[in-house]
Amino acid sequence: MRTTLDIEDWLLEALMQRYPGVTKTEAIERALESYLEADAVSRLIGLAGSFEIEDVSREVRAADRRT
Repeated sequence: MRTTLDIEDWLLEALMQRYPGVTKTEAIERALESYLEADAVSRLIGLAGSFEIEDVSREVRAADRRT
């Protein structure tokens, strides 16, 4: 997707220092991916303890042994 962004010079310079040798587009894509990954982890951690998960590991191992 093509888009126009108005990004502070210092912010883009700091980002480019973190990703030397890549284009501005690649650096921004990597930063967005990193943010989304960290946000997903944070959301999962936030769900901890909010619902019960049944431990089926014994059943799975027993089924694996039969096959």
